[in-house]
Amino acid sequence: MTRMRSVDEADVEAYADVIDLEFAAGEVTAAAARVNTLADIYEQLESVPVESIEPRDTRSDVFETQPYRPGNDEDPHNAWLSKFGLERPESGDTVADLTVAIKDNTCVRGVELTCGSRAFEGYIPGEHAEVVDRLLDAGARIAGKTNMDELAFGPTSETSAFGPTENPVNTDHVAGGSSSGSASAVAAGDVDLALGTDTGGSVRIPSSYCGIVGIKPTFGRVPLQGIAELAFSMDHVGSLARDVETAARGLEVMSDPAPDGSELDYTTDLGIEAGDLTVGVCEAFFATHVSDAVERSVRAAIDDLEALGASIREVEIPALAHSRPAWWGIAPVEFAAAYATNNVDLWRRGRPEPTFSAASARVRQASSRGLGTNIKEMLALGTHLLETHDGYHYVRARRLRALLRDQFEAVFEDVDVLAAPSTPTTALKLDGFERGVTPPVNWDTHPTNLTGHPSISVPCGETEAGLPVGFQLMGAWHGERTVIDAAYTFEQEC
Repeated sequence: MTRMRSVDEADVEAYADVIDLEFAAGEVTAAAARVNTLADIYEQLESVPVESIEPRDTRSDVFETQPYRPGNDEDPHNAWLSKFGLERPESGDTVADLTVAIKDNTCVRGVELTCGSRAFEGYIPGEHAEVVDRLLDAGARIAGKTNMDELAFGPTSETSAFGPTENPVNTDHVAGGSSSGSASAVAAGDVDLALGTDTGGSVRIPSSYCGIVGIKPTFGRVPLQGIAELAFSMDHVGSLARDVETAARGLEVMSDPAPDGSELDYTTDLGIEAGDLTVGVCEAFFATHVSDAVERSVRAAIDDLEALGASIREVEIPALAHSRPAWWGIAPVEFAAAYATNNVDLWRRGRPEPTFSAASARVRQASSRGLGTNIKEMLALGTHLLETHDGYHYVRARRLRALLRDQFEAVFEDVDVLAAPSTPTTALKLDGFERGVTPPVNWDTHPTNLTGHPSISVPCGETEAGLPVGFQLMGAWHGERTVIDAAYTFEQEC
């Protein structure tokens, strides 16, 4: 029986209202007839045995431990939404020594995916995300799925429907977001490596807060297939670890080949002679919201690189003054558009995960009440920008983004990396975030989500309160190796 139902004139008129389409006399009747005439094509499409004619995946994964939700005694920081032990026999051994945590907006076949939301509870993907397949192929042992801000739209972990994630450094403080559980699990020593996503800083923010390393690669370097999107044009998959080398190993395994088709190498002969390094400093990254304690630590880190022989050069990026409005012009619109189209990966090539699209449709139709207040507010905002303002702000934001990217690229003609704070402050206290009062947590991370440039956060010290400070290094497009080398040199020698 076909899913494609026939339409009548009332249906066509209803669809026209949705997209503000006006019909002339007789056109409604003609449109209904045309839709019904073409219905047999869609019936044929439904009957195509896609699954049976696709190349068969003969790889067999083994759950050494079946998925379960850990109790407080096993998960004192609320970092985990599920734990298990998943391996792929007869895989490679590139990362066979690593245990890995997966952020819970990433599909793992046979394991519930919630995206930190009650609305998605009970959804079990039928396929792995591409990055999960790559980690398993390389020999990784996946240890579970981690807590996160709901649908990745939050900076502190406190929007998760399953409660906030505590910072292992100081449990009175948040772990940061949205990849909160991933950072906490690494910082606590539960795993060697964790996967996170970063749309406004969601890998680098929790890494900064928890005193670990987090890498956001060049936009598009790591595939997003099988990962719930927030704002597709700014979404990145990144890696978190306690040291630069481990984070780089994870990123290397997950990444696509280089633009020329060659395999990437982020880990052979790590490091760079500081005397060969030119570090750019843009005062705009320090000028607003950055606390005195964070600024002192980051300035000291830059001084340490200079003492090793690096050249320090002041640079200007005028469009940075407008980056925050640009981010907010894009993110809610793309978020709302994806929600409205059931996360079917509209306008993109690749293989969408059909079960996730079906789950998204179920949420829209039946369980959207399970969405948190923050998510409903963002969906309302994005829809308002699209429907009431005709996408005007989105278009202006994208033009600003293009200008910002050009200015970043011009800077990287003269410097190897840019240095800045990762976060303007250290980890906030639980319940300490107040919108409009607390400094924007992603103040210094969101610009490279707009531009797509690779960025890394490495620890550069602690405040008097014992909270970690993150030091951010940014590089040219496809310049991950330079960023990683510079971070490794700082980590090892400063």
